[in-house]
Amino acid sequence: MTAVPTAVPSAAPGAPVPPWSPSEAQCLEVMRQLHVTGYVGWHVVQGRTVLQADEAGRRMLGFHADEELGPRQFFDCVDPHDRPRLMARWQRLCAHAERVVTEEFSIWLPDGSARHMRAVAVTDFEADRRAAGGVVGLYDITAERQALQALSESEARLEEAQSIARFGCWEWDYLHQRAKFSPEALRILDMPMDWQPHLRDVIKIIPEDQREWVVGLHNDAYAQKLSTLRYEVKHRRANGETRDVHSVIKIEYAPNGSLRRLMSTIQDVTELKTYRRQLHSLSFFDPLTELPNRALFVDRLRQSLNDAAWHDQQLGILMLDVDRFKDINESLGHSAGDELLKQTAQRLHQVLRGYDTVARLGGDEFAVVLPEVRQPTDLGSIAHKVLNAFSAPFTVGGKEVFVTTSVGGALYPADAKDVDQLLQYADAALYHAKARGRNNFQFYSKELTAQASERLNLESELRKGIERNELELHYQPKFELSSGKLVGAEALMRWNHPTRGMVPPLSFISLAEDTGLIVPMGRWALRSACKAAVHWNQASDHLLKIAVNLSARQFAGDINFARSVQEILEETGCEPRWLELEITESLLLDNRDEVRDTLEELAVLGVTIAIDDFGTGYSALSYLTRFPVQILKIDRSFVKELPSNKSSAELVKAIVSLGRSLNMALVAEGVETQEQAAHLNGLGCEMVQGFLYGKPVTEAAFSKLVEAS
Repeated sequence: MTAVPTAVPSAAPGAPVPPWSPSEAQCLEVMRQLHVTGYVGWHVVQGRTVLQADEAGRRMLGFHADEELGPRQFFDCVDPHDRPRLMARWQRLCAHAERVVTEEFSIWLPDGSARHMRAVAVTDFEADRRAAGGVVGLYDITAERQALQALSESEARLEEAQSIARFGCWEWDYLHQRAKFSPEALRILDMPMDWQPHLRDVIKIIPEDQREWVVGLHNDAYAQKLSTLRYEVKHRRANGETRDVHSVIKIEYAPNGSLRRLMSTIQDVTELKTYRRQLHSLSFFDPLTELPNRALFVDRLRQSLNDAAWHDQQLGILMLDVDRFKDINESLGHSAGDELLKQTAQRLHQVLRGYDTVARLGGDEFAVVLPEVRQPTDLGSIAHKVLNAFSAPFTVGGKEVFVTTSVGGALYPADAKDVDQLLQYADAALYHAKARGRNNFQFYSKELTAQASERLNLESELRKGIERNELELHYQPKFELSSGKLVGAEALMRWNHPTRGMVPPLSFISLAEDTGLIVPMGRWALRSACKAAVHWNQASDHLLKIAVNLSARQFAGDINFARSVQEILEETGCEPRWLELEITESLLLDNRDEVRDTLEELAVLGVTIAIDDFGTGYSALSYLTRFPVQILKIDRSFVKELPSNKSSAELVKAIVSLGRSLNMALVAEGVETQEQAAHLNGLGCEMVQGFLYGKPVTEAAFSKLVEAS
């Protein structure tokens, strides 16, 4: 411990005796004029230094009114790192007879907390050059120090965020003729950190072949008194590398109309554009079989229907799946199942015509568009070629396996005249074929429409089920990948039918969408999830965010949806930050102002917006910058292929990079293996959910999980 003096040394020999020797009362008056919060007074009695403090000073130093306060007690509460400096400053004060000194230091209070102080010491000197006493005024500057620290950290985070996002800013001040660039802007432009350019120098860094065009854009904007200008240029770096740089210019004008200031953000969008191209390509093809996926299949079917209508021709569609594919997966493993699907795609190509479109719709389900079908029997002939293609054994995992397929077909215009109905009828024929014992082909039959009566019965029972409170929510836990910490859950609707038991969601969710029942069901689910979120967040020591799926029909069915959400939040006491709403990409592609306005209202409330099943068929990614989306959920179909499938791995990597470049969080769905989790962690995906971490469970079961976390 630093030695604490009990007496005050005299001023240095030969030093002039201060002509001013204030009394303690005068010192206190100085303190009052300085507006200090508390003070400590001191004077020397018989060679000992005695300290006294007012009530505020004692409270600031952590001493009770009846506690002894001396030099040792004072210095003991000073942060050990500050003691040597204060002692040295004390010695200089006495040696040079300094009357007023200001210092800052930290103290530790008895409760273990730290406070930061600024002290102003006014000292009284005797005629013999000895310090006789004085007053130390104390300011508590803890809040000031914290604010400065927060500002410093905020500036550092801003610079780091700009670096991560490759997003910089600069401005040109016309009044003072000077520029200011952020560090990241200089890095993007490949310029030195001390660059102090004139405006003509800024113009020169625009590539020569694009300079005239950019200058023209600026001149046109100035002439029209536009306030914002956007453009993108190819910037060539010193090493010859070309980067895509996007600029947004904010233009300020003086009252007389002259230019006042340019403020610009610039972003290196090279990788972003690359990822967009990759997503555009990969979004239309199945990464496993390299066949068109559902989105491209539907598009080609629509084009083929238009051609058939124009030329007055027939068109056929086949839908097929691999019989007992699940058994192959379970007995030989998923890699064997994947290999079987690849070979299935190859065999379909071998037996079909070059202008037929073969697609993988998902899982083991395939579909074929057959243009220019002359007779219905032609459709049957092609279907039997498909059946025969499965007669030879497949070699998967080093073993020969025999599998069959079931095929359903429908015709345009005999069975249906639009895409959706044609797909529905072909799918109905496929299930008819499976019901007939598999390994056969069935046409769509009008008799299959009798199954519509079952749908009507289910709709009636669903309406009653809503009234009888048969619906319930199960919750699939969501974890932070790096730490394994529970961070929330996705609420999934279940229907506990009194006689049917648990009705599969696929059986009633689409029905609820079609009938509009999804609107009251969604409102009930939102209210229930908010109540649960309140309970769990009150029981947890960290934030738990509960996600609720939002259907497009539900969104469109309530013109005041944002207000409805706000009312539910207020009614249940749920904080907006505890709620996450999952929407589909199709909703964002709606292009209606109402959709954007509602999402922005929800974002203002503090509700998190997530895109569910991201990357499954849409390529118009510009909506990501137009809507307040904070989370991207990577679809399980891509995660399933990790890490062995190169195409899936590249697609997931692109999605993660895209999300991070736009400052969005990433959630991977359907994580089932440690290998998948490790791969996702390496890519920088923050959150996961899937059977590896937990299946959907009841509210009570999830409560136990919260208690254990």
